[in-house]
Amino acid sequence: MQKLLKESSLRPGVIKLTDNNFDSVVSAPRDYSVVVLLTAEAPQMGCHLCREFGPDFNLVAQSWHREHPKGGDGLYFGILDFTDGQKTFQKLQLKTAPNLWLYSPTTGDNAGPVQPFSYEIVGVPDVPGSIIRFIESHVSGVHITVYRPRDYSKVIVTVLFILAAVGSLKYIYPFIRPVIESRAVWAGISLVLILMFSSGHMFNNIRHTPYVAGNREGGVQYVAPGFSNQYGFETQAIAVLYAFLAFGAISLATKTPRIPYRTRQTMAIGTWCTMILCMFSLLLFIFRLKNRGYPFSLPPMTK
Repeated sequence: MQKLLKESSLRPGVIKLTDNNFDSVVSAPRDYSVVVLLTAEAPQMGCHLCREFGPDFNLVAQSWHREHPKGGDGLYFGILDFTDGQKTFQKLQLKTAPNLWLYSPTTGDNAGPVQPFSYEIVGVPDVPGSIIRFIESHVSGVHITVYRPRDYSKVIVTVLFILAAVGSLKYIYPFIRPVIESRAVWAGISLVLILMFSSGHMFNNIRHTPYVAGNREGGVQYVAPGFSNQYGFETQAIAVLYAFLAFGAISLATKTPRIPYRTRQTMAIGTWCTMILCMFSLLLFIFRLKNRGYPFSLPPMTK
């Protein structure tokens, strides 16, 4: 078997079987286990399942060969393609492919039946893992770890993408630098995030709460009663109220002191203060809908 593995290796760890050597490999007596894939991968055969199952089988065989490079150590893997074993397929009366058989030892402490065990090729998400479990269930003392080859194409594509992004950034940085270094932009982004998370956006995403709900009278309920629930509309309304209140407070603190004319400044202060009063009134109105026993309110949005 080690000679076949060395001389007729189809792939690392896989013996190429033919009509000439198949019987000598699987015939009894044998003191080793051999996993045989009977397949038809030639394009003219039109076996799509064979071409899909073959790489998974090769992965298992190569993983075993990686840990046992000098020999199979009692477990070998072989492939018999229909183009190389038509007589064997006819003798075994095989009319479908692929077929995966495991021939266990017939001599020694782990001796098993002469006839092979058959692996049922079904659609499973982890084909290599399923093949390994099949082998380990019939061959004692065998443990196979899958070693998947590294896909360097993804690494190359990623490196090229990073280099292209860095090169593009070098040319467009002078145009986007004022935006990146703008305090107003970062303040706006921070304010939006604060309003989003403080209004209950994450609560709605985690709980998957509805946008609105129906009430007992057959109407629409926009505000959920109590403090253990909150509808999507309620979250948006609270975010808008918080935004108006924040914008009003910022305007009073930063904009109105810069107005040069006293009359305009007084009108602006009165306008912003009125808006803040109305927004706080709406906020308390929603709060009282959730907590009916809350005694305080602000005009004119309390009824």
